[in-house]
This record gives sequence, C-alpha cells and structure tokens, in this order.
Amino acid sequence: MKAAVLYKPGDLQVTEMTAPEPGPGEVLIRIHACGVCGTDHSLYVGGFPAVFPVIIGHEFSGVVAGVGPGVLGLQPGDRVTVDPNRVCRRCEYCRMGSEHLCENLSSMGVHIHGADAEFCVMPETNVYKIPAHVSFEEAAFCEPLACAIHGVELAGIRPGDTVLVMGAGGMGNLITQLAARAGAARVIVSEPIAFRREKALENGASQVIDPLKQDVEAELRKVRRIGADVVFEAAGNLKLQAAAVHLVRRGGHVVWFGCSPSDGRVEVNPYYINDAELKISGSFNNPFATARAVNMLAEKKVRVDNLISHRIGLDDYPQVFKLFGGPDTLKLMVLTA
Repeated sequence: MKAAVLYKPGDLQVTEMTAPEPGPGEVLIRIHACGVCGTDHSLYVGGFPAVFPVIIGHEFSGVVAGVGPGVLGLQPGDRVTVDPNRVCRRCEYCRMGSEHLCENLSSMGVHIHGADAEFCVMPETNVYKIPAHVSFEEAAFCEPLACAIHGVELAGIRPGDTVLVMGAGGMGNLITQLAARAGAARVIVSEPIAFRREKALENGASQVIDPLKQDVEAELRKVRRIGADVVFEAAGNLKLQAAAVHLVRRGGHVVWFGCSPSDGRVEVNPYYINDAELKISGSFNNPFATARAVNMLAEKKVRVDNLISHRIGLDDYPQVFKLFGGPDTLKLMVLTA
C-alpha cells in the first residue's frame, strides 16, 4: 500500500509498505479521506515529539475492509470513522475515567502508524459507524470535532456569555460553532487571515477582528467592558496564550486549546491569576466525544463542508506542508481512495 511516512522532522516520503492485517478484536479500514491537523504540522517541523518512522495522520474516515477474530459489531462494507487514540484501560487514569490521560496512550500518526495511507488497523472499540448521508470528507472531521467538544465542555460556557476565539483555523471554526450552540450570546473571533475570518462569520461568529490592523483588547472591550467570559486560544501561539490572560474578565476561564511547541514557555503573573481568580485549562484529545461528534455531523448541527480549502491526493502529500497556514488555506484534506 501507499503511505506518507515521516522518518524524522522535515523528512516525509510517500512510499510503498505492506498493508497491515487485523489481529484479534481489530478492524482493517480502507481509508478514503484524512484531514491535516496542526499536530501533523508540529510533527513535521519538530515541535511535537513522535516515534519515528511513523505514517502521519489521524483525522480520517473509510470503509471496513476486513475484521479480525472476535469482532462482533462491524463487517466489511461498513462506513466508519475512528477515535485514533489507543488506551490501556488498566492504568489509574483510565480506571478513574480519564482515558485521554492514559499513561500508556498511543496515538495514530504520533506513536503508532496513522491514516495518510491506503489502509490502517484499529481496535473495534475505537471504530464508529457513520450514516450513509455523511460524506467521507465530513466524517474525517469527527476527530477534530470531538476534540472541540471536549474543549468547549471544559470552558463551562453559560447561556448569554461572551466568548473570544483566538485563531480561526479548522479548530477555531469548530469551537466558534460549538460555543454558539452552548449558549454564548456573542462569539468574537480574532484571526489575521481574511479568508478564515470570512468562514468564521459564515459559521456563526458575531464579530471578527483582524489583529494585524485592530487592537484586539480595545475591540473586545467595546462589546464587553470587563472582558470575555471565556477565551479560547486555538492557534498554539505562545504570545496569544499569554495575551489571553488579559482578555478574559475577572473570574473568567482561559482555555489553551492550540497545539503549542513541546519546549514552549508562557510567562504569566501569578499574582494577577490569583487576584483575578482566573481559570486556565489545557484541553487534550477527545475523551468520550467521538459518538457525539458523529451525531452532530449526522444531524447537521455543525457545518464542516465550507472548511475544506484544498483536496490533495496521497501521492502529492509532500505538498501539504508547503500549503499549510497559507492565506488561502483552511482544512487540507488528503484523499486516498
């Protein structure tokens, strides 16, 4: 099979490999579509640790091509998506209901082979059926949507809140929609790329800010004098993460959602954090949210069709990181079938 293999940061090659075989309890999936994530880019530039060499990619959908012994709920021909994180279900974190913090976590495209390939295998427990009216491209958004669901739940948005989203990439656009659905009266989006600001407005943002030409804090305080109730940093930008602390109201909640460099540092004033009783949360992975993401896409509660800016064949995968982050890009979708 063909696969996009990352041998080390900066060294990615589309090569031929032996297709995997499903073991007991495992499902073989013929991959149809795989989205490109900020984590993929971080892996490529060396900002995120991985086990090399590894087939990159983890936001995907496809069709069951075979099943191993003991698989009961799936059969060849089923249309599916996947939670790409294998957990042990034995460590203390798994047993206390925090599987995403598993001490033995293995994530596709990071620690184990991923989905920018023609085939992959995953445990049946990680595989979810998708309805016929949800396209493979839409279903490839299940993993990022599940991550966004988790982040919005952590934020504790209340009806009537003012929410600021910093960064309107694919994740920022998903968070914008979910924040509005959670009851936020105003969702303000700060994003330097005009194309992405336009998509944010299409997806329910009440106002957008160009941080290259406007003062984000001044524009925010025209809407809410005391600052936002919740601020999401969705770009993985260390300066934005530091700035978010001063854009949220006293007693408010900052969610650092974006994928930051593994060796990054953010300087904050602990006196101010304490005095203003701020909450700062990280948001990691998608615990128990994949089925809900499938349901939201199936019921058209979240729009993703307008987030795909480029479709790329697997043979052309090396072009991905030349396009990533460009002024006319949003979600890059790799088509493998």
